[in-house]
Amino acid sequence: MKNTISAALVASALAFTLATPATVAADATTPHAAGALSGILDTVGFSGTLLVSKGGDVLLHEAVNKSPQTDAETLTTGTPFIIASMSKSFTAALVLKLVDEGKISLDATLASLLPDFDAPYAARVTLRQMLQNRSGIPHYIDIPGWFDNDIKRAFTTESFLDTLKTLELKFEPGSDYLYSNVNYYLLARIIDRYAGMPYEDYLKAEILEPFGMNATGQVYEAGTDALAPNYLRGDDGNFEEIPVTNPALFRGTASMYSTAADLNAWGHAVLDGKVYSDAAAREAFNEATPMAWSVGKLPVSETRALDVHYYNGRLIGHLSLILLLPQVNGVVVVLNNNTAGYENMLSIGSNLAEQHFGGAE
Repeated sequence: MKNTISAALVASALAFTLATPATVAADATTPHAAGALSGILDTVGFSGTLLVSKGGDVLLHEAVNKSPQTDAETLTTGTPFIIASMSKSFTAALVLKLVDEGKISLDATLASLLPDFDAPYAARVTLRQMLQNRSGIPHYIDIPGWFDNDIKRAFTTESFLDTLKTLELKFEPGSDYLYSNVNYYLLARIIDRYAGMPYEDYLKAEILEPFGMNATGQVYEAGTDALAPNYLRGDDGNFEEIPVTNPALFRGTASMYSTAADLNAWGHAVLDGKVYSDAAAREAFNEATPMAWSVGKLPVSETRALDVHYYNGRLIGHLSLILLLPQVNGVVVVLNNNTAGYENMLSIGSNLAEQHFGGAE
């Protein structure tokens, strides 16, 4: 996981240096960002919000409306977005808090933590391995018929859990890495059992309310009408608005929505030591086996690279990215709702960090 950000950012930055900007709709909401960033936003036809902060100072907070769609909904800085797999960082933090409190152990098995989940693999998988995505439990795409919306729509909590029990491990737990939504869906069930309240309420009590994240919540509770539309770009370059089918299936793993401002509050809470204990932080930001974060170096000038903790999410057309820069107490948030692409999101985040922290010491 370490250093992957550097290679991806260099590759995407070079690609945009050589690209010819596409024709895009005029942007009446946001002034142009400078230099390379402006070129990337134009070329991508970016629709979303950007935020950069240092400590308590917000250096940039803009809505970008450069979509080539003539009927694209205009976004504002307060528009909430589906943050998809960035939800996992919140789930992991809650689980680690329960570990700190002695309610559960990282070395406890899934079978001991969820006795009713009697999957054949449950006694072989530990909590630590699930948090690290090293359990061997398959991803959602291995569920038969996963890409059939009628099948997804028909799942109840009970039938979905029964289906997850039938999945076969991809490898011996702990021996490899495999990104899996199943791990984090089950972690939310573990929170239900040991927090003394449902995952949703525990999230509010321990993170959202203390850090003033009033515009953050669960897609399946709020619905999608008040959120940024989900525009999926097809192979032909055209866009289609696609709803999320049965969003409760993504509970704990990709179910949250938020705003750039709320995610900035979350990022600084992490940097300020308000989220993780020292022991939990060592687990979450372990370079070799992090838990719902990635750890690396981010070049911000020709001679300087900053430590970075980052995570991203993608669900249909929604993409999210947060960069935490501990050395400069900096946070960068990029939210998108029109299929900008992961490398493009990294490139935008990198350019923002370079602009605002490239000369910082």
